[in-house]
Amino acid sequence: MRQSLRFILVAAGASLALLLAGCATGKVAGGGAYHVTAYKPHDPSAARVKVSLSQENVYVMEGDRCLMAAAISVGMPNKPTPKGNFTIYSKQEHKRSGSYGFSVQGDRIVPSTGGGGGRYVGYPMGYWCEFAPAYGFHQGFVHPTPSRPPSRRMPRSARRCSEWTTRARLIQTHTSWLPRRRSKNRADHCSNSPAAGIAANA
Repeated sequence: MRQSLRFILVAAGASLALLLAGCATGKVAGGGAYHVTAYKPHDPSAARVKVSLSQENVYVMEGDRCLMAAAISVGMPNKPTPKGNFTIYSKQEHKRSGSYGFSVQGDRIVPSTGGGGGRYVGYPMGYWCEFAPAYGFHQGFVHPTPSRPPSRRMPRSARRCSEWTTRARLIQTHTSWLPRRRSKNRADHCSNSPAAGIAANA
């Protein structure tokens, strides 16, 4: 209930902008701010998340209406993102990785996978939405190439994705997928510009 109220308040404050703006995203390659426009779903139970692994994009769809599109980082060749249909079965707002992070050894901070000496601090993975064991969406820097750790990192849009997806939300990962364009004059479709994606993590 409290989470629903928080979502409604956030959505209400942005509703005018969401109604007037499209689902296109800003330029990614040059770095800097990355703004993602998102629409509130009419029926949250109908929202679905679709991932294009080849385009490294994620799309939150309600039928053929694009609610949000964003660039993502996907898994590496040795830990690829699984393909298929999945449901989100676990969510954590403040998750940290148990496999990728840093070891604090006195004044030294070194990359670690959790098995070394010192105090281990896992990589932050805000708004974690797990859809397969050790695979999920989370907030973080989007790398231009498959990265380490191999998780579905999304920029600030991860919070919206987490708020709009319930535990039973369907996740579909595809080698290549783009939403259908509905009309050149409609603002409720995703453009084919950089959109959104997913990756794996433990």
